[in-house]
Amino acid sequence: MTPWWNKPLRVLQFNIEDPYGFYANKISAENVIALARKIRANTLIVFARDAWGRVFYNGSSLYPKHPNTRLDVKELVEKGEKEGIHVVVMAAHTANRYLYRMHPDWAQRNKKGEVIVLEHYPRAEKVVDPHWPLICPNSPALDLYFVPEVEEAVKLTGAHGLLLDSFRYLPDPPRACFCEHCRLKFRREYGMDLPEEANIEDIAFRDAWEWRYNVTVRAIARMREAVKRVNPDTLFFYNSHPAGWAGRGNIVVAKSRRYLDAVFAEASEVDVRGPGMLTIASKLSKAVLGDGKPVFVSRNAFYDLRPVQSPPAPTIRLGIYEIVASGGYPIVTMFSSQFFNDQRAIDAVEEAYSVVEKIEEYIDGAEPLRYLGIVFDPETHDKYYWRKPEYYIGEVEGFSLIGMHRHMPWEIVSSTDLTEKSIVERYPVIIIPDMAILEDDAIDILENYVYNGGLLIITHEFGVMRPDYTYRESLAMQEILGLQYEGIFWFGYSYLHLGDDKIYKEYWEGLPRAIPFGDHSAAFVKERTDPKLGEVVRVTPVAEDVEVLGWTRLGRSAYGYEYTLGRSTPAPDSVTQLAALTLRRYGRGTVVYYAHMIGAHYSRLGHPDYAELVTRVIKKHGPSQPIKIKAPETVQAEVYKQGDRIIIHLVNHTFNQKILSAPTGPSKQSLPSFEPGYRVHPVREIIPVYNIEICIEKKALNNTVKAFDPVNDAKLETTDKGKCISIKVPELKEYSVVVIEQK
Repeated sequence: MTPWWNKPLRVLQFNIEDPYGFYANKISAENVIALARKIRANTLIVFARDAWGRVFYNGSSLYPKHPNTRLDVKELVEKGEKEGIHVVVMAAHTANRYLYRMHPDWAQRNKKGEVIVLEHYPRAEKVVDPHWPLICPNSPALDLYFVPEVEEAVKLTGAHGLLLDSFRYLPDPPRACFCEHCRLKFRREYGMDLPEEANIEDIAFRDAWEWRYNVTVRAIARMREAVKRVNPDTLFFYNSHPAGWAGRGNIVVAKSRRYLDAVFAEASEVDVRGPGMLTIASKLSKAVLGDGKPVFVSRNAFYDLRPVQSPPAPTIRLGIYEIVASGGYPIVTMFSSQFFNDQRAIDAVEEAYSVVEKIEEYIDGAEPLRYLGIVFDPETHDKYYWRKPEYYIGEVEGFSLIGMHRHMPWEIVSSTDLTEKSIVERYPVIIIPDMAILEDDAIDILENYVYNGGLLIITHEFGVMRPDYTYRESLAMQEILGLQYEGIFWFGYSYLHLGDDKIYKEYWEGLPRAIPFGDHSAAFVKERTDPKLGEVVRVTPVAEDVEVLGWTRLGRSAYGYEYTLGRSTPAPDSVTQLAALTLRRYGRGTVVYYAHMIGAHYSRLGHPDYAELVTRVIKKHGPSQPIKIKAPETVQAEVYKQGDRIIIHLVNHTFNQKILSAPTGPSKQSLPSFEPGYRVHPVREIIPVYNIEICIEKKALNNTVKAFDPVNDAKLETTDKGKCISIKVPELKEYSVVVIEQK
């Protein structure tokens, strides 16, 4: 039987989260169910136990009941079942003040012995009697509380699902636990002390890093077993917070995918990020979790860090539509303070969820049209870029944004699946961004992929390291690339010189002959230039049939003298003999190599030149896109197939009010600011886009078609243009779904 969570869900997460229960005595099962009904949610998420260690159900043998609550989760479950609403409870939160006060020795502690907290203390403030101290899963708490807690919560409430929310135990040295329980357990398992120095060349540090992940994965496995023991049909999932905690939650999901029914991609950063953040969180989470399992993605009902304040309605609706378009289940998170003080968001959620409910027929069972696969590798993120994971994430994110902005159907692929031939062959084009660590088992599959006609695009330090930390001293697939690897050059700034005259005319006409790489340092403390973006991999072509599409060109100086002396980009100088962009045909396919970090530059700067360097190669050497969308870059298009149906979600990110401003970093020249250095403005109005055209190649169709938009109850005009069928969307306001059915 299909699990209940494999059908489209519209979720409300309702949190009662303060130490004194300001509103707890006003919240009942009746008004939570009434709220869910009003906004047309079919799933509720509530605390079984909060971070202070109080439960919201009767009969606990572990924790006290919240002293002020009227809410009884068991009653909520019973009332929800009558309304067709599933109830999921949150439990085993590692923040637990109740346990900490009873057992201070169970707390996670850093190497100085200080309690590690989930709450946000200022850096200089000393932690005293914390509200959200983290409890260590290596302490007796796991056996005596966390595992029994999840079992008890499901048994006593009858909940349909259990979410491990903020089950946090991090490996990073400033956040890693060095409590006596961790030290003792590590010594028993490895015969050595937990290392306190962060040194990737120390075997103890490597073992401890991996061991900390395994602590979390083993705990997840045990809690799953306890939940399923009560009821095997209970949804069991984990809050990965894919854009938080340096992305460490993604690695936990990758390592525990066999234990998880789903994942919660909490995306609370969305208000301080640009368009596409929710989509990347959704697709990245789907990739690391694996095929066929749902991803829940959150859009807070409040704005930024202001849980008492509703944002403008378009902000809410747009977030929900983006989540659904990218293949996620939307979760709207509301806190009790907002519910009692500012309910304006509720109408916006109701409006969006009504639309989502209306189109469920076209969501259920739909599969993404797979054209471009962008590989994410947890090993590279966590072993090669362990100190600076943002550079690797930037490289992956940049290619994701290129796919999104240029309307190429794209998905993220986990490197875990590169050894699965059937998954690799789904994508006619694969991009592997700066994947420094590659398993030997994946190489044969990738080589066969290219030989059999695939277009493989790889960047920077591809496969220079194995998972066991040994170096290849070459790029992976070096013989196929026809290149000899000779290490890294760091210029600070360099240029990509776009080929000779013949190559330039064939590929790059209209672009400048020299495109800059590298940028000023955002920190600007000890160095003028960014420490990573200026890197170029030195490669020499060793096969006669390697085509060099671009060469490395030096900057005229270490930094620019023009304009902002010391922070600006220098002018271009001599062209070197270092190949920086190469292409080679292998069998029926093509492999393209970029020595620079293309994606990281597009992620940081958004300049279309970096996108052109990629999209022109794909258009020339990749298979034609079966579906092309002619629309501005601010229109997000997500394409799905559902049997003979083609379904295209159009989300309109065309607005002019969202303002994000970032400081440029200090310098000796700096004066007091003229205006605030931090500004975050919400979307307040979405600007309609007119006359979007969708062109479907006839070879992708079996019959004639009809097209309509169920969101707006509109029939859409179709025109036969010879090689393709054209469908016009006369106006896109916020969201449309184009359904193409074959007659």
